[in-house]
Amino acid sequence: MIALLIFSILLGATYSVLSMSRTSFQTGDIQIAVQQEARKAMNKVAREIREASSVDLGNAYPFSIWGENIKYEVTNDQLLREVQGQSPTVLANNVTSLQFSLFGGGMVYITLTTQKNTFLGRSLATTLSSQVTLRN
Repeated sequence: MIALLIFSILLGATYSVLSMSRTSFQTGDIQIAVQQEARKAMNKVAREIREASSVDLGNAYPFSIWGENIKYEVTNDQLLREVQGQSPTVLANNVTSLQFSLFGGGMVYITLTTQKNTFLGRSLATTLSSQVTLRN
C-alpha cells in the first residue's frame, strides 16, 4: 500500500514536469516564430525603402520606388504591400503595427510589431526598429 502511494506521487511529479516542459517548449517555439516573422517583414520593407527615390508620408502611397508608388499597411494582422493600381500582396502575418518616421537627410525610421497568442492565451510580442538611409 505504501509502495503504491510512493509510486503514485512519483508518477504525478513526473507527469507534472513533462507537462511543464512541453508547455515551455511550445511557448518558445511560438516566440521564435513571432521573431522570425518580424525579421522577415522588417528585412523586406527596409530593403525596398532603401531603394526609394522619394518618401512623402502624407501621401496615400508614400514611397516611390523604381517608378512605382507603394504603400505598406497592416490589415487583419497581415502586413500588406500595395503598388498603386494593383492588388496588395501579403508580406508577413501576425503583424500588429507598422510605423514610419521621416528624418532629414533621407533617413526613414521603421518600427514593426508582431504578436501571437499561445494556446494558453498568453500573448507573445516582438518589436523591431530599423533606420534606413535612402540610396536614391
